[in-house]
Amino acid sequence: MNSPDFSGIDPLRVPEARRRVAALNEYLSLPNPSSNDTLRIAASIGLSRSQFCRLTRVWRDHQDASLLVVGKRGPANRKYNVDQRAVSIAQELLAEAGPTASLALIAPQIEKRCAEAGISPPARSTINNYIKAARAGTAAPAAGPPRIVVGRMWFHIPITAAGSDDMPTLLTAVLLPERIVVAHGISADPLSPPSVNDLIDRLAGVSSSDSEARELLLDPDDRRVGSEALARAGLGSTRSYNRSVQRELSKAFGGSLGPLAVIHQRGMARPATKRVITRHDEPLPVENAMEIIENAVLSHNASIGMAPVRFSLAPY
Repeated sequence: MNSPDFSGIDPLRVPEARRRVAALNEYLSLPNPSSNDTLRIAASIGLSRSQFCRLTRVWRDHQDASLLVVGKRGPANRKYNVDQRAVSIAQELLAEAGPTASLALIAPQIEKRCAEAGISPPARSTINNYIKAARAGTAAPAAGPPRIVVGRMWFHIPITAAGSDDMPTLLTAVLLPERIVVAHGISADPLSPPSVNDLIDRLAGVSSSDSEARELLLDPDDRRVGSEALARAGLGSTRSYNRSVQRELSKAFGGSLGPLAVIHQRGMARPATKRVITRHDEPLPVENAMEIIENAVLSHNASIGMAPVRFSLAPY
């Protein structure tokens, strides 16, 4: 029997999917399962007889583990009762503008076209979701000149025995406009966040002095705590970025890193458990969560489909 493929399932629901596969395989291995067998195995994974029988049919027909648990969570799956004509107008204008279009630029155009058609436009929050989806679904470069942005991403992945509701944190250095992650650090421990000095050292280690110089953009706190590594890299004169590095990352990534949804705003990054846990979700061991995020970085970079980009570091 081939091993089930769990790669397309929300990581928090993989443990539940594994339990269901094991239960279904146990049931299907019985030569003549009785009614009691059905009730017993269904109860072992918290399902009624009818629910279990439905999953049994699905598993027999498809052997697809993703069909055994509900899909991804969150607002992206909700229906907003937007007129389909308005959706079509929004998609058409977004396609013309490209994934780097801003809400301030594209929303008035969508609203104008909808008014001309005599229909209600999507809410601006919905239009913003369309923009994020367009950015997340493309390998196209971000806007702006070549640069390196250091910032953070957070993930709704609750951790077992973490003793905290804080989310795992990815500290990352990203080449823009290419959107390639060139150095990163991950932590699931709020008392031991990723080190800015270590990140800058790693970044300096993969740079090439004879390549195109790129300004290094850091927020004031990271500039301060990373001063030792900046000095080692010959970047002691680097100033703090005068805008938001988190906004730079949000615009570039559109709320996704590989298969994972990303939080770009620190104020939205906690508590994790209250926002994501349902009966199908399960907190993960720290090492599993770290592996999932590491794989998301690899998946994202692979999706860009570019040869390695050589660069040198320059102070902002």
